[in-house]
Amino acid sequence: MTEQAKNKAYNLTWVTDQLAVGCAPMSHAQLESIREQGVDAIVNLCGEFCDLHEIERNSGFDVHYLPLEDEEAPELIDLENALEWMDEAIYLGKKVLIHCRHGIGRTGTVLNAYLLRRGLGHKLAWRKMKRLRSKPANFAQWWTIRKYGRKSGKLTARAPCLEFRRLVDLTPFFNDYFKLVEEVEERAENSGKRTLCGLDHDRCCQTPVSLSLAEALHISRRINLELTHEERLTVIEKAVETSRAERKAARELKAEGSSGYCLSGTGGTCPLSQDHKCILFDFRPLQCRAFGLDISEDGKLWHNELIPTLDKISFEIWFAYTGVLYDEAMPTFSLPDVVSGKFIEQLFKLMMTQGLGDDY
Repeated sequence: MTEQAKNKAYNLTWVTDQLAVGCAPMSHAQLESIREQGVDAIVNLCGEFCDLHEIERNSGFDVHYLPLEDEEAPELIDLENALEWMDEAIYLGKKVLIHCRHGIGRTGTVLNAYLLRRGLGHKLAWRKMKRLRSKPANFAQWWTIRKYGRKSGKLTARAPCLEFRRLVDLTPFFNDYFKLVEEVEERAENSGKRTLCGLDHDRCCQTPVSLSLAEALHISRRINLELTHEERLTVIEKAVETSRAERKAARELKAEGSSGYCLSGTGGTCPLSQDHKCILFDFRPLQCRAFGLDISEDGKLWHNELIPTLDKISFEIWFAYTGVLYDEAMPTFSLPDVVSGKFIEQLFKLMMTQGLGDDY
């Protein structure tokens, strides 16, 4: 199926750059079309199709299921939960589709409430929706919008994320990072004796992983985009526990005057490891990709090539965001802190020491 044909299989109506409305997808071709058009997450309102949300989930979408019967309006508490879920998904950079069976009344009710939640007010929300098919379609749905408008909540579902005034396109920097990934993968493939950690075994998942700023931002972004809401909550909780175990082990080793430790001795493991598999395998860090690879014959790949290039990319990202040159060694961040989002706090503290606190 061609790219054009895929996109024609399902017609999305975009309300904003990250929010679309439509009808219930009724084929795998339509689900594929939705994905091809950039949608990552779905709010499913179809009470009449009790299996559709599972099919959407199994197709790789992050799904919030709020089953409503035709022409029904949601309870305010259920509506609030759905809107908080949308807030979080959009905040993390995902594109969201709201749908019911026909994409009209139930879809319009949730959309209208979301616009109110974002502060548009009834008049501006109506102007935004005037051209759309998706609108509240009966008294119950309009009355729900009226009630919600009186007590519309504020944005509360917030996940750690960079929010700089300077808008920076990270694509060129990530492209340089991807070249490093390709280089490691090629050398590993040519070694002829490599097993894949995170797939064939989980031995690297017992090794503490430190990430440069460039890699930390990349991994954080993929966590936000690739994992569902429930998966993210699980790995964040696990990351906090692993980070606590790592810090405890580091303190004990420092007191003993020794260095180096294995996570298995701390009772922790990589927060992205589940059933001995990496749930972010395609986007795993370079340290994991090179695990078990004898790189001494390649001229100390890590120290001569990878670390200098990662540092260079990280300095460039820092300068792109701040407009200030950084003359010291760029810090690294532990993988658990990146997964939990704590590294953002560490990064902002670093900015404060550079006198950037008033600008960010």
